[in-house]
Amino acid sequence: MVAVRGRVVRWEGTYGVVADESGQLEISMGVHGGGIAAGDIVELTGEMQADKLIVHDLQILAAGRADWDVGDWLRFNRSDEILKERLRLRGAIFEAIRAFFSQGRFREVETPVLVAAAAPETHIDLFATTFKGEKSSMSLFLAPSPELYMKRLLGIGMERIYQLGRSFRNGEVSALHQPEFVMLEWYRAYASYEEIIEDVENLVAFVAERVLGAQSFVRQGRDIDLTPPWERISVYRAFLRWADIDLSVCTEADSLYRRASALELGSARPEDSWETLFHKILLDKVEPELAKIGAVHLVDYPSQLAALAKLKEDRPDLAERAEAYVAGVELSNGYTELNDPQEQRRRFVEEAKMGQAPLDEAFLMAMDQGFPPAGGVALGVDRLVLLLTGADHLDEVVAFPLGY
Repeated sequence: MVAVRGRVVRWEGTYGVVADESGQLEISMGVHGGGIAAGDIVELTGEMQADKLIVHDLQILAAGRADWDVGDWLRFNRSDEILKERLRLRGAIFEAIRAFFSQGRFREVETPVLVAAAAPETHIDLFATTFKGEKSSMSLFLAPSPELYMKRLLGIGMERIYQLGRSFRNGEVSALHQPEFVMLEWYRAYASYEEIIEDVENLVAFVAERVLGAQSFVRQGRDIDLTPPWERISVYRAFLRWADIDLSVCTEADSLYRRASALELGSARPEDSWETLFHKILLDKVEPELAKIGAVHLVDYPSQLAALAKLKEDRPDLAERAEAYVAGVELSNGYTELNDPQEQRRRFVEEAKMGQAPLDEAFLMAMDQGFPPAGGVALGVDRLVLLLTGADHLDEVVAFPLGY
């Protein structure tokens, strides 16, 4: 005897088709239809005869809609099958990520999602909420990243750590942005961005090999080779080569705006900050060229974009920061971590003037106790899934995008 569970997708008289995750199967009820209808979810037992199940016993587990239409189901099921395959690959990617870090002797950690403070970055809009206790209340935020907590773990002696978890950023919705997303972050004590760059290359190549069977994939008709090492290009060289802008000369917003205007960059505005202009030029002029390379690191950012990165000792106008691009998609952002508490406080105070959250004094106090030199990086897992599954929009690689 054979037992089958699934949805009846076709039913005519005493014959039909039932479908489950593994596929479809023809069924026959003999002389009695048994009250079955298209759309019902059923459990059937019977015997196989020439690829058809002859049903001896039937149980209806859930009745389908009275207006259920096979055409609607087939149209839905085609997209549903694509989603299920992408979710299967998503799960395999998560497994491969954990396998990579296990082999590298990294420890997986967890940090809070509800936080009282965050790194003051003016371009990140936070989700704010309030904890309401019996005797007191507290303003909280959904964490935009686990960075500050993970660095505190470095401070207590954890040397190789990673985290796969949810992060939240308000107002970010596009093909490559979601307000809720999965961030992978990892840190190495006594390392620099050089080791982190190698980690990124090796991780992405390892994951692709595990889930696709090759260290390459095809995107928009172009073969993308992920075999390390990837090409590296400095930010200054990229801007000079593809935007005809010398960032060593255009160090203020006014000079960068004048140069952008001369290049007829329509999105540039006189009121834009230097950082805003930089990112508009990057988006319009540089990133399309990076897409032609395949897998590449954009390295050595201007000091204005140091964030929490250490400046180069021989070039204090440059930060030891690297962003990985794959097929034109920004995949990761990493750097040699700043571990100077006075400089970190100065940067935080400057950024906090226009920020939403208070300074993270707990982080700064921990930093005063001494953080080891380290390298760290954040990688967008949803974007990695998008690339390796051939999707075009993040909505296509999560089970329930915003509003579903």
